[in-house]
Amino acid sequence: GGSLLVAAFSFAVVFSNIPTPNQVAVVQSTAVFYADGKSLIGNIGEIQRVDVNLNEFPEHVKYAVLAIEDKSFYDHAGFSPIGIARALFNNLFSTTTQGGSTITQQYVKNAYLTQEQTIVRKVKELVLAVKLETLASKDQILENYLNTAYLGRSSYGFEAAAQAYFGKSVRDISVAEGAALAALLRSPGGYSPENNAER
Repeated sequence: GGSLLVAAFSFAVVFSNIPTPNQVAVVQSTAVFYADGKSLIGNIGEIQRVDVNLNEFPEHVKYAVLAIEDKSFYDHAGFSPIGIARALFNNLFSTTTQGGSTITQQYVKNAYLTQEQTIVRKVKELVLAVKLETLASKDQILENYLNTAYLGRSSYGFEAAAQAYFGKSVRDISVAEGAALAALLRSPGGYSPENNAER
């Protein structure tokens, strides 16, 4: 039984195609600058998103995201059996819900799938996460995640969020500001300063 499931999963990974990213994953807002070409006036567009190369993110931002979201990101193959088992146990035997998704799974969900909470969507997410890990480097997956994760205030990605919350580029935020943005990943509404400053 177990070996049949592994064979079916492996077959699905090998023969699945990575779909085209959805609009949120590819659209970027238009940045408007003063005449000096450096000072940002603001962004135009319904979705606020600006891509930044991974090497331009401060190290403290990357470390904060990995610490909060996926400590073993650079060690797993797209999913964490321990994380899934822990989330399943906590969801069955406690009153709080917990996700067991890796950064790769979260990026796959954001870029290629819907947000619906179904078993079918979760299985597709696992298959695509493992497939993506065979096609892209860890650094590329992390960069894509940092540029597409929703952080509140209509901001997708850390560059747009840094501008929305702190009025500056993610390249210039402090350790405390980076930690605050990383915390928003868990619940942009629940941790937003305007809704829950104490939290």
